Amino acid sequence: MNSDRVDEIAALREQKKLDRQAEVEAREAKEAEEAKSHKANMERIAKKMAKIAAGESTVVEEAPVEEPVVEEVIEEPVVEEPVVEKPVVKPKPAPKKKAAVKKPTAKAKGKSRGRPKGSTNKK
Repeated sequence: MNSDRVDEIAALREQKKLDRQAEVEAREAKEAEEAKSHKANMERIAKKMAKIAAGESTVVEEAPVEEPVVEEVIEEPVVEEPVVEKPVVKPKPAPKKKAAVKKPTAKAKGKSRGRPKGSTNKK
């Protein structure tokens, strides 16, 4: 049983190493993607700054957007049946119940403890 436990621990350690390695690779890929995006942004900004320095218009010309082709849809006429409205019937409120009157319970008198107040019997 002890050797099984050792094998399990070794397998978990190996899996953890693989997980860390995959995490590092994912982080490096993400950083590379961000660096690529940043480089593209900086190039775009450099082009704009060059245009401003040259005195050209800085308005960006957008590519024409292609409108999607809309096919004609032939709709069949739908025959609607007349809707009959039912009169709204208000439910009658339930009669209110009276609160039950609580009767005071009689206290069970037990043996008194200690001497009563005002008593002067001292030993």
